[in-house]
Amino acid sequence: MSGKSSFLILRRFRAGDEDLILKVYGEKGQLKILVPEALKVDRGLSGYVEPFNLIGAVCVQKGELLILKDITSAEFFSYLALRSYSRYVWMCQVVGFVERWFLHYDAELFGLALRYLTLDPADHQTLLLKFKLDFLRFMGLYKEDIFKEEVRGFVRKLQGEEDFRKLQRLKLPEDLIKSVDDAIMLHLQSSL
Repeated sequence: MSGKSSFLILRRFRAGDEDLILKVYGEKGQLKILVPEALKVDRGLSGYVEPFNLIGAVCVQKGELLILKDITSAEFFSYLALRSYSRYVWMCQVVGFVERWFLHYDAELFGLALRYLTLDPADHQTLLLKFKLDFLRFMGLYKEDIFKEEVRGFVRKLQGEEDFRKLQRLKLPEDLIKSVDDAIMLHLQSSL
């Protein structure tokens, strides 16, 4: 069985001297793709198979593993991580959340992941909370009662604000951020 699909590369692992295994999120959910001879210079794939890149690929299925045959398109989001260490950390946080919680494919969730991945926020914590709240909303898991009474007003404001520039201007206390984040993570662990 073979097919063409788009994938966001979450991680890559060496599999021998020349091969790589990619952990990806795409139209079939989270998968692993074997890329034979990916590290051979004459194959020319190493820049394409970097984490954060969005690739269009033709793959053949062998058991539970897909084997990459060809890359048909690529958006090199990995180069955004080279702009600053702060941007790299942000992209790792987004991809880490995608890897942990985006278990099945949904076009809106895929778009949400790409939208946040390509941001360059000054305030990672606030935007990461917004990303997690958006995820809860898209999954139909958002409930206001999972949050402590004293932070619900803030959560409503964060949930309703779509202008990322305004969100980044908020200076939030660490204990508020931790309280909201802990509630989100506890809710996800009990729900998914």
